[in-house]
Amino acid sequence: DVLCFFSWGYSGVSPHEFRVTGMVSNRPRADAGSRLRFLFRAAGAGFRGYNLVIANHVALAPVAEMLNLAFGTPYWVACHSVEIWWGTSRARRAALRRANLVLPVSRYTEEVVRKIEGVASSRVHVLYNAVPESFTGLLRSAGAPSQGRESKGAPHLLSVCNLAPGNEFKGVDTVIRALPRVLRSFPALRYTVVGDGELRAKLESLAAQAGVATNVVFLGEISDAELARQYCDCDVFVLPSREQVKGQAGGEGFGRVYLEAALAGKPVVGSRIGGAAEAVIHGRTGLLVDPDSADEVGQAVLHLLRDPTFAARLGSEARRWAQDTFSEEALCRSLRELLRPYGFKSESLRTLVHEGGQL
Repeated sequence: DVLCFFSWGYSGVSPHEFRVTGMVSNRPRADAGSRLRFLFRAAGAGFRGYNLVIANHVALAPVAEMLNLAFGTPYWVACHSVEIWWGTSRARRAALRRANLVLPVSRYTEEVVRKIEGVASSRVHVLYNAVPESFTGLLRSAGAPSQGRESKGAPHLLSVCNLAPGNEFKGVDTVIRALPRVLRSFPALRYTVVGDGELRAKLESLAAQAGVATNVVFLGEISDAELARQYCDCDVFVLPSREQVKGQAGGEGFGRVYLEAALAGKPVVGSRIGGAAEAVIHGRTGLLVDPDSADEVGQAVLHLLRDPTFAARLGSEARRWAQDTFSEEALCRSLRELLRPYGFKSESLRTLVHEGGQL
């Protein structure tokens, strides 16, 4: 059963194995009334006697703790990125420390959970995100991964990210500053940016100032099917995310887009800083660079474009690695082990994920 706090962003269609019991608020921010309604809805649900409660955001950890105190229900808390990096309230920190299990999405976030929030190592387990099979299917439909640049036209670079304020760390600006150097060798190169938000206007202005506006295409938000086509069409996926605030944890918590590119068989230029470094194996599935250095970004892109055999080898290995490590089945394997102490058998979870069973 799933109880959603916000209705925005919810399409009305959930995986068949889940029963959405309600959506509490249709506003973009939580107010006192919606918080109280959610609390009452969660408390009412607690009487059903669940085996496990999962708070999918640290803001909901105190609610899960309340259910634990009232009904003795064990609870987990998922931790993603910025909501945990910069410190939490006293109530959230206490709920994190009492959780049966805290699930960060990367080793980078795990370190923050332990050092900043003070959660015992024994209560922390990294659980990587998986790329949904539905999107992997779209990649297969969009076309098989290319095996080199020899038969292709102008080279194509791709970035996929949110351009809303607060996402300046994504590094699109660094890629734009690196383009003049790359264009000297590949003047017809096209750089596509997928994603929208208020930062787009600033980046378009930066591209004009750098003299590369005709080579940069901002697509805005697109469908999953079109996104899959963009991944399959590009030669290199590039997103050199940097730390958002110097001296503090910041930037990518993990970065699923790197895995989506890998599943399309594309080499990646990523950042050696933060959680993004865990989604790319340097020299094996892509190249990691200093995200503040336009020179390093440009050098990495040129290396991959000038050596299509090397780029194809990285892309092929990236695809195998992502399929083995970040598929739905890989996530299920991890969850089966974590759920054993709660009485679930392997068959139970297989039914839940694939046949519509109830958790």
